[in-house]
Amino acid sequence: MALVVKKWSASKTPDANGVYVRIEGRESGLLAWLLALIGIDAVTTVEIKENLVVFSQGSLEGKQHRIIPMASICSAGYGYVKPLKQAIALGAVLAPFFGLGLIVGPVYYFLNKTLSVFVIENSGWVGGFNFKRSIIEGQNIGEQDAYAVIEIIRGLIERKTA
Repeated sequence: MALVVKKWSASKTPDANGVYVRIEGRESGLLAWLLALIGIDAVTTVEIKENLVVFSQGSLEGKQHRIIPMASICSAGYGYVKPLKQAIALGAVLAPFFGLGLIVGPVYYFLNKTLSVFVIENSGWVGGFNFKRSIIEGQNIGEQDAYAVIEIIRGLIERKTA
């Protein structure tokens, strides 16, 4: 499932805590947003530091962390998926209702693009973050932003192997 981005920061220089990249997301939907407003927040976070990549995944049932030394990262990547088939199906189903499908289908297509940023550990474990734009939080992260994260990771990996 794709998360919506709550916070996003990426820089080639670390912040005061030594963090180059921090991506924080929550489950999508109005209910998840309302729960976050009252402090019941199931947050997924990726932090990239000079020597570590930290994945934290929370839910209403608990929290899990994975801490990966940067020297154990062998690859990183990014990509995106657009829901073309779902948008066409939605448009076709709603078309008989006053042509509503001609509006809903394209809107669904453009608002539900899912971006992915991932790293692959030497052990073969793939850790990633699938996310989409957040209308409520006002976050719209694009492919260039995802590429910037990968470039930061690549630079840190190359420093470790040099």
